[in-house]
Amino acid sequence: MGALRWFFWAGLGYLSCCPPWAQAQFPRACMTVDALRLKRCCPALGMEPDNVCGSLQGRGQCQGVQVDTQPWSGPYTLRNVDDRERWPLKFFNQSCRCTGNFAGYNCGDCKFGWTGPDCNVRKPPVVRKDVHSLTAEEREQFFNALDRAKTTIHPDYVIATQHWISLLGPTGEEPQIANCSIYNYFVWLHYYSVRDTLLGPGRPFTGIDFSHQGPAFVTWHRYHLLLLERELQRLMGNDSFALPYWNFATGRNECDVCTDQLFGASRPDDPGLISLSSRFSQWQIVCNSLEDYNRLVTLCNGSDEGPLRRRPRRDSSARLPTTEDVRRCLSLQEFDSPPFFRNSSFSFRNALEGFDRPGGALNSPMLNLHNLAHSFLNGTSVLPHTAANDPIFVVLHTFTDAIFDEWMKRFNPPVNAWPEELAPIGHNRLYNMVPFFPPVTNDELFQTAEQLGYTYAIDLPGSLDETQGRAVMVGSTIGGALIALAMLVLLLVLFQHQRQRRGFEPLMNVSFSPKKYMEEA
Repeated sequence: MGALRWFFWAGLGYLSCCPPWAQAQFPRACMTVDALRLKRCCPALGMEPDNVCGSLQGRGQCQGVQVDTQPWSGPYTLRNVDDRERWPLKFFNQSCRCTGNFAGYNCGDCKFGWTGPDCNVRKPPVVRKDVHSLTAEEREQFFNALDRAKTTIHPDYVIATQHWISLLGPTGEEPQIANCSIYNYFVWLHYYSVRDTLLGPGRPFTGIDFSHQGPAFVTWHRYHLLLLERELQRLMGNDSFALPYWNFATGRNECDVCTDQLFGASRPDDPGLISLSSRFSQWQIVCNSLEDYNRLVTLCNGSDEGPLRRRPRRDSSARLPTTEDVRRCLSLQEFDSPPFFRNSSFSFRNALEGFDRPGGALNSPMLNLHNLAHSFLNGTSVLPHTAANDPIFVVLHTFTDAIFDEWMKRFNPPVNAWPEELAPIGHNRLYNMVPFFPPVTNDELFQTAEQLGYTYAIDLPGSLDETQGRAVMVGSTIGGALIALAMLVLLLVLFQHQRQRRGFEPLMNVSFSPKKYMEEA
């Protein structure tokens, strides 16, 4: 695994699975042979067959899918080879286009941040808290939700197990799909966004990534987390539930969430495994055998592939990012810079992702922020196609998103801060994020968290400019005081000189006032 592909940890939403007639990371309702042949995913809302996309309630219409047509840059130079090009046209060219604040594959949901029968009521934002500040009840609720998501089959979505050319199976009548749990769907989505292009047995093209190494890093993971958060809310029947975050900018050489009370300590007899006292010691990972998938020209089918592994680095040279790293990252005013890739300099996105030092000097062996946190955890978290298996992935990425949200609030960037063209494939402003369905563009997530229905209970450090400004202010104050003191000394010298010229007067002739200095004379 090349060092350049290591550190793209991402998240996507939750994944699901389906019966024999469903396929791909698409709605179960669209996985019939007829729908796949017609490339039409416009399900009816409710039991009325004519209520396609909720059209009878004015919620949406079945329309042609819009895709980004602008040129891309980067290492992927192939055309019409990968099923993620011009997503999702290899699978569907018609889908539900929802009106107003309606959303979902059949327009049966509301957009994030809205609620009510007509999706016209602003939902009170849920508050994402530091995982260390959760009450015992909140902590138990969060970990119970993750456990249930790990074992509950996704009710609406399914995953593909074969390359798009083999989508309908050897007979053309058997969609190649598999069931999977809500959390494993979350993992699968992340894997699918970073997997190699399948050119033939053992001939992968590796220079492609739809969720890292480009501007979409921040929006892809944001949407991924929103999907998981909504699924957990539904699973628990609690609309106010919010994902917590892990502030990993401690500068320490220890993992303070790797305890049995949180995400699991290391096993004493095998430090690479999770303590048997933690529920996560029972978790099995999926989508781990990337080389096997490439050799067989197939996709991850959601099968268990071994235990979760984590071995935080404890050598003195291995440390997590620092508060100063966050401060410097938030000082970068430019969202991204050409070539909008892992070698972009003075780029907020690239500094946050962790390829670029915030000072602008790129040093590929050096990691920072998001990438450094993944590298520090070691084990399953180190590889992008498996990283989401570790539940720490969730709280690591919520903190990364919190930094992104703080940057958005501080700089209020214009729409054109995001490149419309010549970013790597999948990273142009209007590209449909892979493999989310129904289609959603990067542009739609390029806004503050509050507009999407959530906020963070967090106090991030001021920008470097603010810190320098305060330093200038303090310096000016001190400098002013020194100048005033010097002038006072000069006046006293002049006064003494004048007295010496006049001669001293007897002290008894001095007149004193009974008033204190803080009172009026």
